[in-house]
Amino acid sequence: MFIKNAGQVARAVMTPIAPSLCEQYGLLIEFLAAQPQFAANPRKKGIEIGTRDYITNNAEKFAKSREKKDPSIPQTAQDMMVPFIMQEYFNIPPENMDTALEWHRYAMSAENIIGELLERYIAHHLEQRGWVWCSGSLVKAIDFIGRDGHGHWVMLQVKNRDNSENSSSSAIRQGTGIIKWFRTFSQRSGDNWHDFPAQNHNLSEEGFRHFVTRYFRV
Repeated sequence: MFIKNAGQVARAVMTPIAPSLCEQYGLLIEFLAAQPQFAANPRKKGIEIGTRDYITNNAEKFAKSREKKDPSIPQTAQDMMVPFIMQEYFNIPPENMDTALEWHRYAMSAENIIGELLERYIAHHLEQRGWVWCSGSLVKAIDFIGRDGHGHWVMLQVKNRDNSENSSSSAIRQGTGIIKWFRTFSQRSGDNWHDFPAQNHNLSEEGFRHFVTRYFRV
């Protein structure tokens, strides 16, 4: 399905876009050439998976998705039953309601960006060791790829919590070699970094916090 020397083409295409990402993008395309069933369908009409146009079109997407992203405050109109229930059941005083709702939006914004920050933190460490962050949603149900000691592809799906995988993602993972890892537990406190499926990693909850602090201050 993929053109000949797809990885080399990918590296060449990425050079004028983001030279520092040439190797990562080349490895990603080589992985998809070997495992085309994991290639996400192109959103742009008329582009077929594996063609030069496919590789060229996705290069900018791969790079652009790595640009810095800040938390986004929800702009949707407030359902007025929310403050009503907060007052009636949780006894939030009317004079504190505006503040409570504002903090609720901040909390939603923070929760929505954790998964993104988690992938960036992992990528910051693993890409120095030859792994690739599958940025740009180019790969189905896989967030990171790497190679084991025998040169075989390792596929990793990262989740923030143990209950955050949707049914479609779970269905794609079934019957494959995709490894699933999650950061935190939904029913108890604590983290799961000790079980991260990469040898000799220095990933930790403390490291994640330091990374996020630096990320927001740059």
